[in-house]
Amino acid sequence: MIYMKVLDQIKSNINDLSKRVVKDFLNREETKSYRKFTEEFHLERVKDIYNDLIMWLEKEKPKANMEKFYRELGKKRFEAGIPLHETIMYLMLIKRHIWLFVLENHLLDTTYESTKALELNNRIVLFFDRAIINVTHGYEEELAKQMKDAGHGGLLRSLLKKS
Repeated sequence: MIYMKVLDQIKSNINDLSKRVVKDFLNREETKSYRKFTEEFHLERVKDIYNDLIMWLEKEKPKANMEKFYRELGKKRFEAGIPLHETIMYLMLIKRHIWLFVLENHLLDTTYESTKALELNNRIVLFFDRAIINVTHGYEEELAKQMKDAGHGGLLRSLLKKS
C-alpha cells in the first residue's frame, strides 16, 4: 500500500512539489541555461513529468509513448540551446525531490513500508533512467541532424553512431 500512498501524496501535492523543484533548479549553477524560460513554463513541464511518472507507475502509459515523449524533449532542449548535461540534471532533480518529499512527510513509518518504498524507488529510478536515455537519444539525433545540415556530419555521425 505504500506504493499507492506515495502516489496519492504526489498527486495531491503536485503543485507544491513542482514549485519546490523549479525553485531548486532555477537557483542552481548546474541548470543555469534553464533560466531563459519562465517559471510558469517550468512549473508546467515539471507537472507534465510528474503526471507522466504517475501514469507510467499506474501502467496507464506504454513504454513506447514514454520513450517518444522524452526523445522529443531531448530534441526540443537541443533546439533551445540547453546543454545536455543540464537537461539530465533537470530530470535528476525532479526525481530527487520525490524522495525528499517522501522523507520530509514521514511516509515511511515501518520497516515493511521502507521495503515497499524500495520497490517503488526501483520503478521510479527505471522511469527516470529511461527518460534520461531517451532525452539523450533525441538530443543526439537533433545534434547530428544539425551538424549534417551544416556539412559537419562525418566525424560527429561516427561519434554518435549507435552500436
